[in-house]
Amino acid sequence: MKKIVCILSAIFLLTFSSTSFAANLDSNSEIEYFDDGSYIIITIENDFQTMITPFSNTITKSKTVKYYSGNVAKWYVKVTGSFTYGNGSAKCTKSTISAGSYTKEWKILSKSATKSGPTASASAIAKKYYNGKVTETIVKTVKLTCSPTGKFS
Repeated sequence: MKKIVCILSAIFLLTFSSTSFAANLDSNSEIEYFDDGSYIIITIENDFQTMITPFSNTITKSKTVKYYSGNVAKWYVKVTGSFTYGNGSAKCTKSTISAGSYTKEWKILSKSATKSGPTASASAIAKKYYNGKVTETIVKTVKLTCSPTGKFS
């Protein structure tokens, strides 16, 4: 009987945690539309270690931009920043970038990450190819800024 109670408790906790995390991601997402019908979804996510120690004044977060065309994800740019905040100020201590393509037609040609004050930034150039020729180029910069109270935008 104790095993059944423990198993049921574990399942409940895993289900509750997953639902809570998914709801958190949805509330931190926004969509921007382009004239041609394509769009990007922008999401701010917690780093795994941040969720373990939420009361620390050091935090790592990520902001991801995914580009969609025809409701299919084509490429993404993600900036991950480590921040310290409190006492009326915030500072980015580290900034890294991850960028890639989900399809053969799009390629990420260059990418870079920088930090300045309370902001982590990542820039990438995505190019679309057709028959070996570039048909579209998108330059995307993603900025993640921490406020002195630990709020992110």
